[in-house]
Amino acid sequence: MNAADESERLPHSVGGLLGFALSAWFANAPLYIALAIGVFAAYSVVEYLVPSARPQTPLGDFKLYVLLYTGLFADSLVVAAVAIGVAARAAGAPASPATLAGAAVERWLPVIAVTFLAQTVALLTSPLAGFTQVTGMPRGVLYVTAPLTWILWGILTLTGPFVALGANRGLFSVIIGFGRAFAVSLDRRNVLRLCILGAVAVLPIVLQTALQNFLVQRHVRHAIFWGNEPVDAITIGPLTAVATAFALDFARRAGLLEKPQPPASG
Repeated sequence: MNAADESERLPHSVGGLLGFALSAWFANAPLYIALAIGVFAAYSVVEYLVPSARPQTPLGDFKLYVLLYTGLFADSLVVAAVAIGVAARAAGAPASPATLAGAAVERWLPVIAVTFLAQTVALLTSPLAGFTQVTGMPRGVLYVTAPLTWILWGILTLTGPFVALGANRGLFSVIIGFGRAFAVSLDRRNVLRLCILGAVAVLPIVLQTALQNFLVQRHVRHAIFWGNEPVDAITIGPLTAVATAFALDFARRAGLLEKPQPPASG
């Protein structure tokens, strides 16, 4: 496959990229839904094993971190499978579910590593995102830091697809993929589209925050679980599809289209 062929298959408009991403997800929906069920099952096991805890308490915070990093392993397999599927469709060589699943497992470890790194950065910057009031921080400061944080999170959604699609399957690919995500995103030709991706990336977090607060106010049992994990399981696939389409588009616009190639099926 050459750059010209992929450029013709990958839409150039933002709306076209969104439509392409969702159609690529639907093309392998049974596989992705099965993986999403696996994500929810992983969360459910943790919910069963870790005692119930109220949000915004030490035990509640501990449980939330356990849920986050447990879901990281399951989410990473979804990210790898969806990214490979979207890239294969962009290359005009759609892969079978078995091929996608096998390729995703091969790339699972490096995607776990880069997802861990991206999630850690997201957690460290979450106080600046504007979803919670930070003691001692003027609200006016959040009006500046929140949009910048959302843009950062948009870049972080690209790291998994870049690693999944990289030719190098070793752990060094984590550094390459992480750096490439920032390099193409911050290219001046991609900044506006990066802002759009950031807005898309933050939507599940907004939904999780609103749903958890709603459940907590009504004293629903397992509010942390029901407020966060179903949303993550449902949205991780479509969000990854969108991120992959934007990653390919960013690479094309930055003149690096041949870098994030879909790997050959095994």
